[in-house]
Amino acid sequence: MGYEVNEEQLGDFGRYLAAEAGTTLPAIETLAREEGMSSDGFKGVLEPLGDVVTGEASVLVGEAFSLMQEKLCDLGDSVIAAAKTYGYVDEGTASLFETSGLSGDNGEDITFGSGNENYAEGGSSSFHVTATDIGEVDRPESSFADDVDAGAVLDVVNWIWSEFNVDGGKSFVDSILEPLAGNPNSIKANGEAWVSVGGNFGLMASNLLDNALTLARDDWGGDAADSFQDFLSSYWEKGAVWAGEKLGEFISKGFEKIAEVSIAIAQLAVDAINKLLKVAAKIAAKFIPYVGWAWTAIEYAAKAVSLIPGVGFDIDALHDNIMEVIDLAQKIFGLYESLEQVVATMQDYFNTAQDLVDTIKSIPEVSNLEDAASTLQTINDNMAALEEQQGTLEENIAAAEESLTELDGVAADAENK
Repeated sequence: MGYEVNEEQLGDFGRYLAAEAGTTLPAIETLAREEGMSSDGFKGVLEPLGDVVTGEASVLVGEAFSLMQEKLCDLGDSVIAAAKTYGYVDEGTASLFETSGLSGDNGEDITFGSGNENYAEGGSSSFHVTATDIGEVDRPESSFADDVDAGAVLDVVNWIWSEFNVDGGKSFVDSILEPLAGNPNSIKANGEAWVSVGGNFGLMASNLLDNALTLARDDWGGDAADSFQDFLSSYWEKGAVWAGEKLGEFISKGFEKIAEVSIAIAQLAVDAINKLLKVAAKIAAKFIPYVGWAWTAIEYAAKAVSLIPGVGFDIDALHDNIMEVIDLAQKIFGLYESLEQVVATMQDYFNTAQDLVDTIKSIPEVSNLEDAASTLQTINDNMAALEEQQGTLEENIAAAEESLTELDGVAADAENK
């Protein structure tokens, strides 16, 4: 043959691929789904969007990772099959996907594999799984309404909300403050998590290729080895991993834009709320000591006189102040409608994770890596499908990014309310 093959190392490399599937991929998936798809920041008026990211979008991400695990194990099986042609002995008949404990994954769960100790740093294998860079995601406590303190006049505004049925019987807190309960810092943290997802996909791709180069340099040469290198580069580095990095960047942009626009609209609402509270404070100081909490008393007095003798109580001024509070409330409600537009605009944005699923599906199975010509034919036959899917992914990202532009328009419209 003109080259040496270490069938033991070649077989071990096949098992190393299963270790990446059972160790690295679920670690990145945990980051993507538990941190990148967290609903923690989506409360109040943004809560429906939290349901979206933890629902169908998260399931799509899970399906993509499960497929990657299966495809990487299938590739490991093919490597082991090639090693057997050189004399490697493996009595097992089950697939790596089964023996690694991954076959029970239903596509929705995060599943770690077993029996991968030899491939960890310091393990006996020459091939070690990726050293991921996954730190703790910081979610500082905050809310859009942090700059609002209604405590001093809460009784006043609750009275107005009740007596004038400002919002269908809701209290001031439920009506005005609860919609702003979301945590903008936590929404930003989702985006930061996806930046890390993309970065860790890159680390895995680099590690896969480095280990493959080590294998080619020391233990496996010839046309079959070259074809395997081409397959790994074409379908994993430039295929699945590329799609993972691309979507990591794209999804991150979505969360960043949601936080940016929501903060801008919420600040307009906070400004209006604080103005409302100032008027309420004026009512509390000037009028409540005289008329108590019963609008019926004010209404009665208004029919009789516009000024209560001896106390300088101006019924018209009180009426104007109350109407100002209610008008400001309507403006705030309009701003909350803008936040609801943010939810509606981004409902389908994260479903572009389907393109990651489709990209992984385009990775073909290679039954016999030792047949170099067959492997090369498999690569060539399926590259058109992969390239088409990559083009589709790019197009869908570009189309979905129009939602980000729409959000800028929502923010601009909110300023005019």
